[in-house]
Amino acid sequence: MNNMLQNKPIHFYVANLGSEIQRIFVWKEKGDKEAMQNAYKRALSIIETIKNFDNKSANMEMDIISGSLVDLVSEREEHIDRVQMSSYFNPFALRVIGSI
Repeated sequence: MNNMLQNKPIHFYVANLGSEIQRIFVWKEKGDKEAMQNAYKRALSIIETIKNFDNKSANMEMDIISGSLVDLVSEREEHIDRVQMSSYFNPFALRVIGSI
């Protein structure tokens, strides 16, 4: 495992990824492309951190999410649903909150 990954469990990073994805939705809805791109870059960085855990199923999920994010930040019609994304990430966020 790389650098400081030992300090936080994988579900911590997945919960933070969910927060960044929500920010992407918010900035896209507000029409702030720069803020949306910044949130997108942070999301990609978190995805790379998650992939460094070398968890095969998590890596497959991160590949799917990465592809969905490309669609989300593009001018194409969205194929990603905000409510479904929230539903996916909520258990991770609850787990982080429960461990505080």
